Amino acid sequence: MPRQPFGDIACSIARATGIIGERWTPLIVRDLFAGMTRFEDLRRDLGIATNVLSTRLETLERNGIVERREYRSAPVRHEYVLTAKGYDLYPIIAAIVAWGDKWAAPDGPPALVTHTDCGRHTSARMVCAECGGELNHENTYATVGPGARPGPGTALIGEFLTDPRNSSTTRT
Repeated sequence: MPRQPFGDIACSIARATGIIGERWTPLIVRDLFAGMTRFEDLRRDLGIATNVLSTRLETLERNGIVERREYRSAPVRHEYVLTAKGYDLYPIIAAIVAWGDKWAAPDGPPALVTHTDCGRHTSARMVCAECGGELNHENTYATVGPGARPGPGTALIGEFLTDPRNSSTTRT
């Protein structure tokens, strides 16, 4: 049975993971943030098969996350650089790093993130774009947005997307 493309699901998580959620893609983006831009450097660092790396980079390029630039003409060689859309992935990568450092790094973080403004080691934290307060599962809820529509991948979630302040019952 063919896999349904996540891009067809009216869900921002589904659509985003359809682009950046494939195996190897977050690590490729991590390496691009670290400054690796050349195909061979990415391949050697990750130990990834050439065809898989090519496919992942093509997906990132097709979706406007990376731009391929020629840096040598004979033989032709390209480098891959993040676009503005690609740089907007930083909070996602930083959040995955923070979670991995906390829950999947028994010997401690393999790399430390340093904030250049203060010079201190740090980790990602989600804050409200409106008030600056910290965001977490206890102080947020989701409501139906303008792009919502019923369909595959969203058959039941609409029932759960309600303002709990307006509900007299709680689902269990």
